[in-house]
Amino acid sequence: MEISLHESNQQIFKDVCSNFISSLSSNMFTYGLGLMLLNQTHSALSFGIELAIGPLISLIFMIPIGNLVDKYPHKKILLTSLLVRVVFLLLLAATLNYFVGMLKFIPVIIFVLVNSIAVIFATTAYSASVHELVNENKIHQLSSLTSATSSFANIFAPVLSVGVYSLLGFQSFIWIEIGALFLSAVIILTMKFHYKNSPASKNISQQKSQLTNFKKGLDYITQRPLIKSLIAIAMLLNFMFSSINMGLPYIINTQLHLGNSPIGILDTFNAVGGLLAGLLMNFVPDNKAKRSRIIAPLFLFGVYFLSLGTIFNLTTEIKLINILGSITMFIGGLSISVLNITIQIHIQKTTPTAILGRVSSTMSTANTIVFPIGTLFFTFIFQNISNGALIYLVCGIIWLLVITLVTPRLNKIISVDKNS
Repeated sequence: MEISLHESNQQIFKDVCSNFISSLSSNMFTYGLGLMLLNQTHSALSFGIELAIGPLISLIFMIPIGNLVDKYPHKKILLTSLLVRVVFLLLLAATLNYFVGMLKFIPVIIFVLVNSIAVIFATTAYSASVHELVNENKIHQLSSLTSATSSFANIFAPVLSVGVYSLLGFQSFIWIEIGALFLSAVIILTMKFHYKNSPASKNISQQKSQLTNFKKGLDYITQRPLIKSLIAIAMLLNFMFSSINMGLPYIINTQLHLGNSPIGILDTFNAVGGLLAGLLMNFVPDNKAKRSRIIAPLFLFGVYFLSLGTIFNLTTEIKLINILGSITMFIGGLSISVLNITIQIHIQKTTPTAILGRVSSTMSTANTIVFPIGTLFFTFIFQNISNGALIYLVCGIIWLLVITLVTPRLNKIISVDKNS
């Protein structure tokens, strides 16, 4: 049964509200957790636990997550994920004060492990459920507004986190997160998921082994050259972006001795770029200029790395870094959001719903698994080179050379890809 335009609009509104609440509270919690660990342990790992653990969890549970998402009702998966997170937040609140110093990492790592599993389940289930929430013509609007909402939350999360942490301490973040999860659950309960799979097809799926079901998803990906190419490109890009996630604060704070304020400013403009991209993509038909919306951002990433390297290499003036760095980060946030939204919509509209969970899980795992490797690699490089700006210059040159070489083939693949 076709989902009506009116119902699709209602679902989009509810999804945007739920996504804003969960994104804002989750980002605040992560930031508050990092501040607490940094104050208690003075460890550089304080802000990198989720970045290190999340991709590894995604790799370990890639097969069961993709299979289970395609096997069970997505609404139940989303609600179960929220419940599990609430339970372990309560356990974290009850046990955290029993540990001091470096031992704080014990309850935190246990929580992050379970929370990462729950979040990956929820993210995969959401990606696979878009056809159940809105009609075909509204998928691009749902994806664009969801991305814009996340970016909007990212703008305010750091400032709010610092204020809440200073006034109320870390325990308050736990209760804020629990309240936000309950509110998101209430919104999800009011949403209607239009399931299309028949009971017979589910029974057949249940009889197959985990590996057989997962292999079906891999077989589908191998038949889509565009998906394979995008995964390879994303892996290299995310490896290089690891140098931004941990290297930018290191250069600004440790090498240039400019304090923490420029870091917050640059992060804010990166989120503003993502917000603008999400809003603009809401008004662009998903089949218009698709080739340009994939290839143009890839070249802009090279400019992005080169610009950062040039700025940090030529000036230590905080005002210039704030202005030029903000412009560069804005372009980077805009580019990555345009690319992500375009790819997400295309995959969701051209992949059968029955296998979308496995495809989404595989792509997400492949794209993020390089983050821990990149973090370790660039941590070593930054700590052994006095001018971190050179790293961004090298990354920019390498990236532009690679993209220039692969663009002719990528251009051809986009033209012949399924339903492109």
